[in-house]
Amino acid sequence: MLEGLDQASGLRRLVAAPRLALLAFPVAAGSPQPWIAQLACALRALGRKPMVLDAGRGVVAGAFGLRLRHELVDLLHGEREFDEVARPTADGVYVLRADRGVDEFVASGAPAARLLEGFARLSHGFDDLLLAMAPNELASLASPRSSVPVLGVDAAGDGVVGGYGVAKCLAEEFGYRRFACVVREARSEADARGAHARLAGAASRFLNAEVAYAGSLPVAAAAGVAADAFMRTAQALLQTAAVPLAPA
Repeated sequence: MLEGLDQASGLRRLVAAPRLALLAFPVAAGSPQPWIAQLACALRALGRKPMVLDAGRGVVAGAFGLRLRHELVDLLHGEREFDEVARPTADGVYVLRADRGVDEFVASGAPAARLLEGFARLSHGFDDLLLAMAPNELASLASPRSSVPVLGVDAAGDGVVGGYGVAKCLAEEFGYRRFACVVREARSEADARGAHARLAGAASRFLNAEVAYAGSLPVAAAAGVAADAFMRTAQALLQTAAVPLAPA
């Protein structure tokens, strides 16, 4: 059975890297999340080196159009090296599927920090680790005490209700009290701010939780305008939701 990372030779590389920033995204399995992939590309455009750990049944990896033959479990068992299981996009965003690997790692009883710090030690020099997991599994790697889950909320329809439902699950079942909100499909900044205000108000009143505003993504925009919006939001997330991980 798995014994922490003792068998994971692919995660023991060179000297300790700079502090890695964790961004945690609670996502529904089977529901495509192209906006997270776009935010990862925006972080790369800002000059950072992001890595996506997709433990949400490929909801983010699929948005990149990558064919990933291996996953984290192969790395943990020492059967593959990191560059065999993770693939870079044309922009330089590394993507790693991790469903089975995370399940086995958590079942091993090893502390989550050991896995996350392992990525910080890779010679690739990653700046950001984007973790995508189902809401009811997120706490196994992203502790409520040391992470700020990023809620993606659609401005229209039942988007705010859905975002509140995710926050409610995380707050009541696992004790999260801080969140960040990215408003998608917003027709204007005022539209986005209004959606955030409704979510933040409900979370404060009923969950005793804080929801910070991390930006908006427009419903439709020219390529340059959309790219600017993602870069602004990516920068805001670094300030509102990124939690530094210090290698041990």
